[in-house]
Amino acid sequence: MFLHRLALALHKTVAEIEATMSMRELRDWQWFDAVSGPLPDRLADIHNAMVLSTMVNIMRSPDSAPVLPSDFFVIRDRAEPEEPVPEIDRLRAQWRGE
Repeated sequence: MFLHRLALALHKTVAEIEATMSMRELRDWQWFDAVSGPLPDRLADIHNAMVLSTMVNIMRSPDSAPVLPSDFFVIRDRAEPEEPVPEIDRLRAQWRGE
């Protein structure tokens, strides 16, 4: 799935990325996405969710519960595994491309 998101961000096809990008560069992109911030698809989703939640919270009635930006995310992450994976192990797995 990461290759598809990267292809959208770079305006290339998955086949073009597979043919032209080294594994090192691909790992660097995965690291960037995990550590430095989201690729444009998730960033746009976050920004839109922030705007929508602000608008709804401004117009809600005083006795209704406030909404969160996460209530408006279009792109959803997969559910967490049953046993939590330590952060360092998760980052190592991402670095290896697993």
